[in-house]
Amino acid sequence: MFAESLLSNVYQSLFRVIKLVASTLPAALVPSPPGPPPSGYLSITDTRTNRQYEIPIHRNAVEAIRFKEIRAPKDHHHPADKVEGGLRVLDQGFQNTAVMSSQITYVDGIEGSIYYRDHSITELVGKKQFEDVTFLLIWGHLPSPEERNKYKKDLAVAMAPPQMVTDAINSFPPTTPLVTMVIAGLSAWAGSDPTVIPAHMGQNIYQGNLALVDKQIVRVLSALATVVALAYCRFTQKKFTHADPNASFIENILIMMGYVEASTGKPNPKYVDCLERLWVLYNDHELTNSTAAFLHVASTLADPFTCSIASIAAAYGPLHGGAIETAFKTFKDVGKPENVPKLIEDVKAKKFRLFGYGHRIYKTVDPRSVFIRELLDQFTDQSDNSFLAIAFEIDRIASKDKYFTSRQLKANADLYGSFVYMAL
Repeated sequence: MFAESLLSNVYQSLFRVIKLVASTLPAALVPSPPGPPPSGYLSITDTRTNRQYEIPIHRNAVEAIRFKEIRAPKDHHHPADKVEGGLRVLDQGFQNTAVMSSQITYVDGIEGSIYYRDHSITELVGKKQFEDVTFLLIWGHLPSPEERNKYKKDLAVAMAPPQMVTDAINSFPPTTPLVTMVIAGLSAWAGSDPTVIPAHMGQNIYQGNLALVDKQIVRVLSALATVVALAYCRFTQKKFTHADPNASFIENILIMMGYVEASTGKPNPKYVDCLERLWVLYNDHELTNSTAAFLHVASTLADPFTCSIASIAAAYGPLHGGAIETAFKTFKDVGKPENVPKLIEDVKAKKFRLFGYGHRIYKTVDPRSVFIRELLDQFTDQSDNSFLAIAFEIDRIASKDKYFTSRQLKANADLYGSFVYMAL
């Protein structure tokens, strides 16, 4: 059961991160076209100098670099303030700062909706395959049947792990946390072909070369799937099965981890459909902490594997993707639904942090959690009902408690996410 919680953390956070990472690569390498004229101007009076400034407003944003124009005489008493170099903008934790323009994903935290390239997730979940949606996020349009088949084939073929990757993962004790094995496996995979590492080659090989970028997107996605499967097999001491070149991405995940029917040798279609829906939900979520970490490293022109490893490390923290594993452990510690009221009181007394409840963006129900609860209904008899009952009880009590309602705290996708994997 602990393995399932770790696996859910890997897929719900890390796979989402790597997918988002891949979808940001082309945008990061192509200059943005000139924008429309400003919608207005921000007028500023600097009382230190009595000078006035006008900064154009584009799409409800101003360029921070324009504040460098607002200067004052050097302050010899406070040289670190560097007032002569222009006004600085302090935003601790990026509470109100946009760092890039993107047309990939839009999350409306007020209405509780998510759009991928102007397609609502309600149009995609259960209606489009995983390959369709990742293709949409990366290349900006839903694929034709021919494009989907080629993309599907390319992903499957790229899942063959180099021997050094298998050796690296198998060098860990089975008790090693999965995420650390995944990071090591990806590092080994990157090292298997140093010709696509810019620093090693002594040149910038990606900027302006979108064909190579596209190839590496497929390579990184397939490598992650394979490395996660290898790490899971090491963790559970199961035999690793190589990918089927004719299977879909999600089918191959299950095949590599050994989740196939004895009668057919193929994954259960019900499980495949479940993961198709779940991973569409987790494909992207705007500029998360882990994606920002990826882009920070990418700004040095590092290779996609190195950037992805940085994003995975960021995602593993308990305030990000690691919240899924932390929430699971909370349910385990609570023990039974009857103990939930005590948990809630401890949270309100600030003795304990409740993971899986509340979200930095959403001021209403996380739309992903609605779909996940629907998925859980399909597996109620197979899942660990004691833990699931605890999650439902937390939501039932917290959704009516003034402490949570007054703060607009609702259940998020992490509250139920791990239970889908447990049910499978």
